[in-house]
Order: sequence, then C-alpha cells, then structure tokens
Amino acid sequence: MDPAIAPLLLVAFGVALWSTWTELRSSLQPATCSECPHCRELLARRAQAAEDDERRQAELRTWYARRNGLDDREDEPGRRRH
Repeated sequence: MDPAIAPLLLVAFGVALWSTWTELRSSLQPATCSECPHCRELLARRAQAAEDDERRQAELRTWYARRNGLDDREDEPGRRRH
C-alpha cells in the first residue's frame, strides 16, 4: 500500500465515524408530526427547552460580563455609576 494515501484514508475514516454518529443520534429521535397531541406536546417541550437554554445562556453572559467588568449597560447615556 502506498503510504501517500494514508492521510486520505484517515480523513475518510473520520467522515465515516461522523456520519455514523449523526445517523445513530437521529435514529434515537422518534418521528414527529404536527397533528397528534403527543407529537405537539413533544414539539412544545423541545421549544420550551430551547427557550430555557437561551434564557440561561443570556443569564450566564450577563453574569460573566458583570463579573469581569464588561457590562455595557454602564455606558448607556443617563445611567449613573455607583
């Protein structure tokens, strides 16, 4: 075997691993529709979880900015520093 194709084989192996992982992950998610109550509830829970995650990330960004003195709200006009 020609050693020059080893990097190509490594990349192909990595792509195969990634595609297998995504296929297996998607197979664990049940199929959903927008008609039955169970699927609507599942979609609502996913949307709520995404909202909660976004809210938590915003809280963490705010907390990090305040903790490290990067709070932009202090630069707003009309806001006094204490």
